[in-house]
Amino acid sequence: MKLFSKSRKKSVTKKRLGNYLLYAIGEIILVVIGILIAVSINNLNEARKTKLQVQDIAEQVHKKIKDDIAEIDMLTMSLNEDLKLYNLYLANIDTLTEKQKKYRRSQAPYLVTYSVDFLPFNPVISTSIDKATITNDSLSLKLLDIEQVYKQGDKNLKLTEQPVLQELLNNINYIKDNFSWYEKFLNGEKFTLEEYSYFESSDYRNRVVHMKSFYLESYSGLLEVIKGELVRLQGELEELL
Repeated sequence: MKLFSKSRKKSVTKKRLGNYLLYAIGEIILVVIGILIAVSINNLNEARKTKLQVQDIAEQVHKKIKDDIAEIDMLTMSLNEDLKLYNLYLANIDTLTEKQKKYRRSQAPYLVTYSVDFLPFNPVISTSIDKATITNDSLSLKLLDIEQVYKQGDKNLKLTEQPVLQELLNNINYIKDNFSWYEKFLNGEKFTLEEYSYFESSDYRNRVVHMKSFYLESYSGLLEVIKGELVRLQGELEELL
């Protein structure tokens, strides 16, 4: 009888242990499922936040492109006005009116010696652009494409701007090293006919021709190319917004 009780007790104990293990396993499965659901919800929330961040970046970039196109248009207008002055200097003086001759004389000394206008071009389209690299959607990829275009545009501009600045410096140094009226030149004072004669020389004319081709025409052409790229990117971005 005691033996039977022990056996029964042992059987009950095993049954209880089995039930407990099943219960514990069930609890673990529920916990794992809960964790997976929480992770999934968190991932969805993060994806939603990232999408909103990318959208916000894209809108900022769109505004930047629009502003940069406007800057290019303004600078192009200014360069076109400068080009008129260069052409006036290079024109046959006998074909000019007295008013044009007077204006030509007043501006000639400064055509290739004073500052030039360059495009204020910031290649950083957004300080948060790295957010766009998290996803592979069309909008993120377009932002990365725009970033590369800006970097290449900035590189091309600098390759043109640096030699132009060096050319200006060379022209100023030439005057400084060869003419006693250098102080007059710096102060914008009037020149005597003898002093002014240099600005009618073939040497100075060649410098003007060089600057016209090197700066006004080449730089204007580069701006036109960059504007074309920005207009294209602006249209493509608008389709994704």
